[in-house]
Amino acid sequence: MYVEMTVYGFTIDSVSQRPVVLLKDTEGANTVPLWISLKDGVSIAADLLCRDLANKEGRSDFLDSLLKKLELSLSRVIVDMDDGGDIVAHVCLSASGNEEVVAVGLAEALNVVLSRKLPLMVSSRLIDWATRYALNDEVVLSENNERRYADFLENLDPSQMNKLPI
Repeated sequence: MYVEMTVYGFTIDSVSQRPVVLLKDTEGANTVPLWISLKDGVSIAADLLCRDLANKEGRSDFLDSLLKKLELSLSRVIVDMDDGGDIVAHVCLSASGNEEVVAVGLAEALNVVLSRKLPLMVSSRLIDWATRYALNDEVVLSENNERRYADFLENLDPSQMNKLPI
C-alpha cells in the first residue's frame, strides 16, 4: 500500500551533518526523513535552479522534449524500501493506457517530483520504518547533551587541567 506524500522541506542532520529531505502525508500525520548525500542535495538545488532559468527563457528541457517526442508522460514517483533496508525510487511513465516503471536514484526522483509537481507515493513499509525509528524530543535532547559532553572532552587542553576547579 502506498500513501501520497509531499516534500515538506529540507534540513541538515546535526549529528551526521548530512542533508535530510522531509516528507509529510497530506494529513500531516506522518513524517518520513530521507537522508541524502551532500552531492545529491547540491544536485537537487542545481537542477531546480537550472529548470527555473530555462523556463524563464521559454525553453523546454531535454526530458520534456524527449517525453513529448516519445509520446510519454510522467504519472507519479514511488519511494519504497527494499528487503535490504535500502531506499529505492521509481518513476512511472504512461503511454496509451500502458504504464512503465523505471528505477531511478532518490535524488533524481525527488528532482522529478519537485520540478514537475508529480504525486509522490511512499510505501507503508517505509512509513512504518520511519515511525518506528522516529526520534522524540527526549531522545534528541539526550543525544544533544551527550554530543555536547563529548565535544567538551575533545576540546579539553591538558595544560589547562590543573586550572579547572574541583
